[in-house]
Amino acid sequence: MAELCPPSRSRCGLLLVCLAVANAFGGLSDDLGLHAVPLFRKPAVSTGQLELVEDGLNVLRAQTEPFAIVSAVGPTRTGKSSILGRSFFRGEHENIFESGSGVTSHTGGVWIASQPITMQLADGSSLRVLFIDTEGFSGVGGITSKTYEANLFGLVYLLSSVVIFNTMFPVDASTVASLNAHASHALSMLQALTDSGQAVQKSKPRLVWAIQSFNIFNLHNSGMAAEDLLAALRNASRATGQEHALAVLGDAASNSAWLVEKLFEEQELVTVRRPHPSDEIVANLAKYNSSLLSADYLHDADQLQLATKHNLKPVHRCKEDGTILTITKCTAEPLVGADFVKQLALWLKHGFILDRSDLEVDYASETETLNNLRERNRVWFDSQCKSLNEELRTKFYWYRDDSTMNQGLRQEAVAAVEKMMKGFHGAALSKLVESGVFWKFPGKGAMLVEAQAEQAMQRCKETLDGTRRHMEDWVAQRGKGEKLPQELQKEADSIAKKGLYQLVATDSSCFSRTDAHRISLGSRFTLASCAEAVSQKCECGRGFEFHEGNDGYCGCGTAGTPNSDCTEHQEDFTYGNSRYVMYNPACMDEKRGRAMAEAAASAESHSTGDGNHDGTVSASSVDKSPAAYAPTPQKARRVCFDVYD
Repeated sequence: MAELCPPSRSRCGLLLVCLAVANAFGGLSDDLGLHAVPLFRKPAVSTGQLELVEDGLNVLRAQTEPFAIVSAVGPTRTGKSSILGRSFFRGEHENIFESGSGVTSHTGGVWIASQPITMQLADGSSLRVLFIDTEGFSGVGGITSKTYEANLFGLVYLLSSVVIFNTMFPVDASTVASLNAHASHALSMLQALTDSGQAVQKSKPRLVWAIQSFNIFNLHNSGMAAEDLLAALRNASRATGQEHALAVLGDAASNSAWLVEKLFEEQELVTVRRPHPSDEIVANLAKYNSSLLSADYLHDADQLQLATKHNLKPVHRCKEDGTILTITKCTAEPLVGADFVKQLALWLKHGFILDRSDLEVDYASETETLNNLRERNRVWFDSQCKSLNEELRTKFYWYRDDSTMNQGLRQEAVAAVEKMMKGFHGAALSKLVESGVFWKFPGKGAMLVEAQAEQAMQRCKETLDGTRRHMEDWVAQRGKGEKLPQELQKEADSIAKKGLYQLVATDSSCFSRTDAHRISLGSRFTLASCAEAVSQKCECGRGFEFHEGNDGYCGCGTAGTPNSDCTEHQEDFTYGNSRYVMYNPACMDEKRGRAMAEAAASAESHSTGDGNHDGTVSASSVDKSPAAYAPTPQKARRVCFDVYD
């Protein structure tokens, strides 16, 4: 053990204190300190046997006093490693079992703590305890199969004093069915061992079911306690088809469909609330000290420790004949590490089971399901990126004025959308877990989401970078390229005889707060067809807009209004839209004639006689016939348009 205190006989009191501190950390016995070592390695093929690892076996062999084993199992990425650390090793060694930050499985195989910790039990006695962490079921990133998971659960069941089954909220009948299926694997292993003459003489382990990210209000709203929920889940259990195999337990007459009840001495449910409100912290829990986590989460972790210590017994062999006895029928003889290793080797050799479904995979159904998931993910990622892109454009528009403060705000906007983009992983995983695909193909579904999230983040980053550069250029050029109406008039007049249209501004439209000042001509236009449509619609003024990226949208400002040249709103910003000006002599002559007729009609309505003293024109002196104001007849001609940018 690392030297925690100076070796001095004159400081006996201090030495005793130091030894007490060492015991609090589990009685460290070497300079390496407390860490995790592999006990079982994954097989070379998906349907092969697990492989024992000497590092883990040496930990077991080193136990010369009675010891217990507590193991955590459950679906991948549900926080097994983290809850073990926060419940039993909080402080310096709370990350003894490494946890991942992505959606792929981080723990591979089976890992065991290098040293036991001493736990004080409710009866006042103490017991040394070794903790085991396992690879999540349906994990990603290596070889996995139902056969592998069946043997993993079966062996963990046999070697453990307490099994912590860790899942994620919510739980329903499908979760119960999954636990029941794992229990059936343990039953199959017991039968295989019995058939080979290696009957397991030990008492049943206890089961502690931990449900993480639990919404405690759902329980309160139902007027239930944790034990009530466990009873309801037990009642939701369905027969597995292996009830006849209970004969190996000497309980063939049982009608219970929940094998868990027959394979475990006791079952207790512990609800564990969310560690922190932040998705980023939850996804990277190993980076954060327990002091930063939710008090509710730490309280629930303490409750898990209490549940685990209840009736905790050391590993043992029963003197009585029979397989997996109840604790009341077993006269236990505690095993030392060396004897336990021999027993473990026999279980591994003779208890192997093969899940036949691994040989009958419906690849067509799997491929179709994953392809559908891929397409849904793509649409979702694209929509998220589009929202971030719009957010970035909006912020640049808000902070468009050139000032030091606005420049800082624009930089903050860029940083904010990039941070939100990095949350794609966590958000996509949450969506996956809520879908049926995760529970049907959890490993491959998680791997697909992981890969798609990386690709989507790269695409979105390129999009956001392009938008940022575009908006920075727009801010820099803002005001320099905008032309006054008088200048537009001169340009329009200069091209009147040629019937041309000219680009005036990008990222701008014919926006008006008054619907009557803006005319929409529709979508699916080209620039040339939009210009021709505007030239043929004499209600349009000289300004028109075309947005190729918005399904070829075409519109114009209404003639005779402040928006005739599409300049009513000088601060308009419409990303990707282009604004043009054109002059159509035929339409302008027609509008001029109409305007004169309207003016004459207005003058008549206000006159009181032929000769008015206020200088207005007498109605009788005006030729009011429409022909008098009709435009000069012109020959029909085809108008050709050129673009000037």
